[in-house]
Amino acid sequence: MIRTQPSFFLSTIFLSFLFGFLSPTDTSADQRPNIVLIMCDDLGYEGVSIYGSKTYSTPHLNQLAKAGMYFEHCYSMPICTPSRVQIMTGLYNFRNYIKFGQLSATQKTFANHLRDAGYRTGICGKWQLGGNSDSVRQFGFDTHCLWHLDGRDSRYWNPRISRNGQLLDGLEDAFGPDIMTDFACDFLTADSPEPFFLYYPMTLPHWPFVPTPDSKPGGSRGLDGKYDGRQGGEEYFPDMVNYLDKLVGRIVTTLRDSNQLDNTLLIFTCDNGCAVNITSEMKGRQIKGGKASLPDNGTHVAMVAHWPAQFQQRGIQSQLVDFTDLLPTLCDVAGLARDQIKTDGYSLAPVFTSARYDSGRQWVYCHYIRNGFPKKPDDPIKEAAASNKQNSMIQAKTAGTFVRNQRYKLYGDGRFYDINNDVTEQKPLSQFNKKTAAVMAQLQAVHDKMPKWAYFRGS
Repeated sequence: MIRTQPSFFLSTIFLSFLFGFLSPTDTSADQRPNIVLIMCDDLGYEGVSIYGSKTYSTPHLNQLAKAGMYFEHCYSMPICTPSRVQIMTGLYNFRNYIKFGQLSATQKTFANHLRDAGYRTGICGKWQLGGNSDSVRQFGFDTHCLWHLDGRDSRYWNPRISRNGQLLDGLEDAFGPDIMTDFACDFLTADSPEPFFLYYPMTLPHWPFVPTPDSKPGGSRGLDGKYDGRQGGEEYFPDMVNYLDKLVGRIVTTLRDSNQLDNTLLIFTCDNGCAVNITSEMKGRQIKGGKASLPDNGTHVAMVAHWPAQFQQRGIQSQLVDFTDLLPTLCDVAGLARDQIKTDGYSLAPVFTSARYDSGRQWVYCHYIRNGFPKKPDDPIKEAAASNKQNSMIQAKTAGTFVRNQRYKLYGDGRFYDINNDVTEQKPLSQFNKKTAAVMAQLQAVHDKMPKWAYFRGS
């Protein structure tokens, strides 16, 4: 059942006061905030140094977090397409996920909502959702500069990038993330009376692991141009993290220099945990990447938010966040009416605009299978994986559900973990005191309300 959340109405009260009860056609709509959402590719929360990472340097993100907020309990899906579908539509995957690399043409995204509300909309970075340039426009984006729209060739050196339907040429010595960030900065500074929404799903730091323009000895000459990075190259991963942070800094500088930073809501997050061949140091622990798996290291990601004109709180936040929350949050701050939006998420606008309220979220839910769902709940997993048979066994091992709060996590097969004391999820709890039994019952009640699928053992 798709919720109607009380938190949305609370935040609407705050935002109506702040923005003067604006409608999408109001001539004063330029008072509404600009919105920038940046999502990097394959970086767990251990990849941002303000969270305690000792392996990476992210000074620009740290500065944003200190001046704004950073959330210690933000959870994504375990891999890219499920996360992208969820963040763009505000719905849990069991409602609308088709298969890896595709977004259903029936879906309405946050860009559709914001464009309908009078926002100028743009996207740059990684697409990987099927279709073509017409599909990008169909999903709400006025303009785009994308990799993996009409081919999957290089995303880094000598990249294959499509801008508004045209494949760019002359990029032999170019670094793809720079091209995309140039597009982003041009979009942010375009002369327009409308507020803007920029969605920047970065290609960094996903493999292939390659040198960046700042790597030593530097540039595309750091490795053979034919190197695809699938094996080895991990020594360049910290450089790639540092470079994505530098690009975030470029976005911030562009907003500041154009006098737009104060009235821009900027959110940074990531689609899933690090690749499994990446190990990072954080708070005295070695954290192995968990991409494509359900444990904490596959789904626990950073989220940093910055909005100087409106934030009433600063610093670290213990509020739970999952990716369904982003769509209602963005629509909320844009002043959209609640009856225009269908979502499983909770708006974070009350967290942003008040010193007291939170979103009301008490749990995070994950329902994951990589290559798409069967047509019926009792169909076996092999039918969902028929189009990708080589991955069917992997799917069977990694598919699953969980419900969690800040500390405890309950899987659909009954495994129950105290994440604070067992972050790698090695020892399911078997004995419960009154408190843990009550928490388990609460999380189980959430599971009981969700669909049951035969391919999830025990769910």
